[in-house]
Amino acid sequence: MNNQSSHHFFTGLLLAVAVLAVLILLPFLTPVVLALALAVIFGPIYRFFLRIFCKNKERSNFASFLTLLLVALIVLVPSFFIVGKLYTEIQDMYYFLTEEAGRSEIITLLNSITQWLSHALFDLFPAYSFDTLNITEYLQVGLEWAFSNLDTLFTGLSRVLLGIFIGFLALFYFLRDGKELKRQIISLSPLGDADDERILNRLEQAVYSIFAGSLIVGIIQGILTGIGFALFGVPNPAVWGSIAAVAALIPGIGTSLILVPGILYLFFTGATGPAIALLVWGMIAVGLIDNILGPILVNKGIKIHPFIILLSVLGGLAFFGAIGFILGPLVLALLFALLEIYRTSRI
Repeated sequence: MNNQSSHHFFTGLLLAVAVLAVLILLPFLTPVVLALALAVIFGPIYRFFLRIFCKNKERSNFASFLTLLLVALIVLVPSFFIVGKLYTEIQDMYYFLTEEAGRSEIITLLNSITQWLSHALFDLFPAYSFDTLNITEYLQVGLEWAFSNLDTLFTGLSRVLLGIFIGFLALFYFLRDGKELKRQIISLSPLGDADDERILNRLEQAVYSIFAGSLIVGIIQGILTGIGFALFGVPNPAVWGSIAAVAALIPGIGTSLILVPGILYLFFTGATGPAIALLVWGMIAVGLIDNILGPILVNKGIKIHPFIILLSVLGGLAFFGAIGFILGPLVLALLFALLEIYRTSRI
């Protein structure tokens, strides 16, 4: 067998084995990818623990374990609490809307809003009546979808726990052996070492920009919106806070898409004081997060338009399912990092 035939055979064998390896590892792709993103975001904290407890050693089991505990406290514990709260509130909303009392309350509220608008416009237009509108039918469809997805999450609890275990194990090793892994990737790459360094650095910046600069800020705004709703008496604060976290990604609108209806709800149900308090809460607690924390995090990464990030979240949800909320932006981070490298170096 000549050298060319040997080369073709080896290339084909390598591709076949690589495909098999991908298929074997594919069930664990989600927790591993999430662990990689968390390793980038919490890498500075890991390096801080190295300086404090390990005298600047390159790797340490202890520092990695401490960072893992911190991630569990910041990410895992609140996530379980929010998902449990969502499950309960969506159940309550579904049962409320299937009863005649729920439909009547919503219709009455909508009629009050249209009557107020008609009076505000000097009665130039008659107030629209929602008495014949079966609005609960549309709301029930959305709630049934949300309920079924949360129900799937709970019924697949063993799979979720396995994913969490794999993810945290991967995060431990990514933190501890990240530098060595980076050196191995550079040594295996056919590109120059300088180009490899630039690509990996851009990827890290892109993860910061999308995850820290947009998603984390959106999640914090959603949590603060939910807290405000709970404090001032808007029903189902966890549901609306979760929606506000996604709405925070919409450029120019953000959490006001959820906060304004919440304020109007309180106003038209006679709770004028809580409505004003929620307005102040929205401007101060929620608004300042976007204006102060957002730029600090975004400046550490590649600047990507919030509308593109929103599309990546929605597209990720449609393509990957619930985990697409994270995977969609991560794929976008990879794309923009590579495009930036291509633009500057024409690899």
